[in-house]
Amino acid sequence: MSDLLADSTYSPPRGEPDPYLVSSSPGDREELHEAAVKGQFEEFRPAANNKTWIISERYCRIGDSVDSFEPILHNLWYLYYQGGRYMSHESTEHDRLVLDVVRTRGLGPLTRPAPSGCGIDIARTPAGAQRVNFASFLAKLASTRVDGDRLCQVALVLFRDALETEREFGTAKALADADPRRTMLDLSIAALLPAVCTWLNEAGRNLLLLSDASWSSCPATVAQGGETFVESDLGRRAPAGFSPWRYMYWLKRLHKIGRLADAASESGLKECIQDAIETMLGHVEERNSKILRVFEAADDKLKEDPDLEGLKKLMKEDEENEDDASE
Repeated sequence: MSDLLADSTYSPPRGEPDPYLVSSSPGDREELHEAAVKGQFEEFRPAANNKTWIISERYCRIGDSVDSFEPILHNLWYLYYQGGRYMSHESTEHDRLVLDVVRTRGLGPLTRPAPSGCGIDIARTPAGAQRVNFASFLAKLASTRVDGDRLCQVALVLFRDALETEREFGTAKALADADPRRTMLDLSIAALLPAVCTWLNEAGRNLLLLSDASWSSCPATVAQGGETFVESDLGRRAPAGFSPWRYMYWLKRLHKIGRLADAASESGLKECIQDAIETMLGHVEERNSKILRVFEAADDKLKEDPDLEGLKKLMKEDEENEDDASE
């Protein structure tokens, strides 16, 4: 959506939001929320397309300022948020909603002739199951690189909270009785882990490539590691942001959390963790990742870590393949 309303060296004068849109916006959002809660998603995509058309019409043809229709833009994102949150991440409707965002981005920036008659104006940008569904929605968008790699900042924050921060393990049963008003600080590992697994499943290749590149083009508050990671041997070697060392730490933590799930007889969470570990190692093998070279160059203590046995096996297979190729 940043391309739909892109920054420009010239911006039309700031105005006031349309009073009618301001007054009708709360009712619009309430209707969207009620429909989402009831699972009535039939009108979501038509409504999104209608809002996109109105934004384009008012800026490009009528000549309104961005400020005048800002409530429509906010309501459009609210629609995507509610759809991403309440639609099942396994449904075709969820995938179609993601595709709609990608298509909207593909329309390019909003433009219109400049008042001077020379050049163009480009619009500037205004400043449990639901958690998994919305995590899947964001991860699917991130996998398309609809906004470059910036959406993957969400994964950095999520993984930091779930895998790099001391918090209670919790149980799947406790999630059903949890207070819906709780904050991120109140969430247990069990509450956050399904969202982590969803990100690895939907956008794991992106996260691996960013780790290989040690990507950190984001605010320091996003890139910084969690307390347990920063204090670890791997964390002391790693820069902020994505890195091979941080990727290895996530593998180690997932193994440790898997043992906690075993001890708590949380078979569902254990299966989720095993799938996540297999996905991470699968991407490392598929891409012949730099992580293998970093692991190979590490000290013996790290190579003998049982939680990184999967990387050790991949490294040996890589060496055997090289030997076979040289014969």
